[in-house]
Amino acid sequence: MNVPLYQQISDELKKNIITKKIQSGEQLPTEKELSDTYKVSRITAKRALTELEQLGMVTRTRGKGTFVKSPSTSNTALLKRVLFVIPFEGMSFGDFTQGLAPALKENDTTIFITYSNYLKENTAAQIKENFDGLVYYPMHTEDYLDVLLELSLQNFPVVLLDKQIYDLGFPCVASDNFNGGEQAAQALVSLGHERIAFVMSNEEHHPHTTRNRYLGYVKVLKESHLTFHTTLDDKNVNEDSIIHLINEEQVTALICENDLVALQTMANLQAQGIDIPNDVSIIGFDNILAASLSNPPLTTIAQDFAGIGKKAGELLVEWINTGLVPNDVKIPIQLIERNTTK
Repeated sequence: MNVPLYQQISDELKKNIITKKIQSGEQLPTEKELSDTYKVSRITAKRALTELEQLGMVTRTRGKGTFVKSPSTSNTALLKRVLFVIPFEGMSFGDFTQGLAPALKENDTTIFITYSNYLKENTAAQIKENFDGLVYYPMHTEDYLDVLLELSLQNFPVVLLDKQIYDLGFPCVASDNFNGGEQAAQALVSLGHERIAFVMSNEEHHPHTTRNRYLGYVKVLKESHLTFHTTLDDKNVNEDSIIHLINEEQVTALICENDLVALQTMANLQAQGIDIPNDVSIIGFDNILAASLSNPPLTTIAQDFAGIGKKAGELLVEWINTGLVPNDVKIPIQLIERNTTK
């Protein structure tokens, strides 16, 4: 998820204003100065300053410049501050901010976006000093447990995206992955497939999201009285070695743990002369952009990333305002039928 350049500039200026590195009444750099400092266009610099003006943190006067509002004329003191931590720079796995940012802005809450190493470089005390809450999308649930545990013990509001971290007590907003597995399996069963495999990446450990998708798949096969299914610990069921299942087990359909695995599997099978979908049907998960651009376009289970972000923002604001810890929320998913199923 690429953070827009204007947002990066705006976030840095916001932080400097809130932490009083830039004092009330002080003039901010001009559009030209920001453009030169950050190596961006004047339009980008202007957009960053406009966002601060819309938040009520600065006042802009033509011919004079942009100035930080004083507490008596600003709602800065009323603004809540939320940190959004994503795994890494350049992440493109769904734009949660499309839902998160508006939900926070509606509640006089400003958002700062950063990357996971922030949790390594800052203590729980520093996070509490500078922010009112945290939205965290963990890549691995075992990362940064020390600082997260300390935040939990101090009842600091933290809402997780996509993956639950057990024993910390943080609410999690995630897609209904179990139902996603059900929908994928049911779609293939409805097309007449009886030997359906669940294909995983080459990773040694599979996340909770994958396990839930797998369990949904198994449930539908059991309810449909289909005896064949693959297991999570079968090392031969991944994107590089699935060919043997097709040749030896007469598998005719594949549910892949995500779109990346599905696209790689499809490429491998096509290189072996296997036609998709006439010989084998394939379904992925996540509905990434590449899914609609593949040849043939990939049938997939779409996550509502904006919906996840919106609900996470609402829960965090609720927790900050009431002091009551919200419950976990599952966001519905949707089967997107394209041309890899038949």
